[in-house]
Amino acid sequence: MLLVILIFAFIAVGGGLTWYLLAKDQGKKEPIGALWLVAGFGVLAAVVSATAEHFLIPQRYLSPLGGQPLTDVLIGVLAVGAIEECAKFIPAALFLWHKPYFRNHVDGVIYFAIVGLAFGIPENILYSIQYGAKAGAARLLLDPLFHASVTAMVGYALGKAKVDQRSLGKTVLTLLAAILIHALYDFGLFSRQPILLATSASLSVALAFGLFVFFIRAKELDREDGLAVVGHNNFCRSCGQPNPKHYLFCTHCGAHA
Repeated sequence: MLLVILIFAFIAVGGGLTWYLLAKDQGKKEPIGALWLVAGFGVLAAVVSATAEHFLIPQRYLSPLGGQPLTDVLIGVLAVGAIEECAKFIPAALFLWHKPYFRNHVDGVIYFAIVGLAFGIPENILYSIQYGAKAGAARLLLDPLFHASVTAMVGYALGKAKVDQRSLGKTVLTLLAAILIHALYDFGLFSRQPILLATSASLSVALAFGLFVFFIRAKELDREDGLAVVGHNNFCRSCGQPNPKHYLFCTHCGAHA
């Protein structure tokens, strides 16, 4: 019974975050089909990651700290972090970059948070089934938004690069930071040491808080750039006609207001 409750809880947390992000989006509403598609990218990333980790990373690198050298553990957590973060981010980024509905800072947070949720929910459910309800309950308390948060961080950087029409250098650096954060988080779990477990828990909470910080900041940047339906876009920047209702697209010329 507890396992069933956990499954619904993981789904409810993911659904609640998705609802919040979409409800608070102040730009043009995202296509439902695109949202489901990026969720599919997340599920596919989970399958690819699990397969790659099984075949590419020797088991000795994935054992808890204490049974093998520290260097083996470090290699293992870095490999897992690199595989999972790249699998979540790169395919979805390649797909979204030229899409007309990937247009502002908020989009970067929303789409990649959904990718992370679609990756993390199946992972947490399978973890609960494999290791038991108590382990699943600990995971629900510890990291229900971990994958969504760390992937949204990189998505924010990608959205900023798209809006600013700049190189992807900062996005690549953010992806590398996400890999290191993921590795640090896993290292705390692998260590089984109370102080390092507490570090992982604190990191998970900080990332979840950071997701909302990035989302709020993304909305502020969209308002400043006139990419939201609220803010200072009182006139169309293309044709100069009044835009009193702050529409995202001008009703006169059809361009971004």
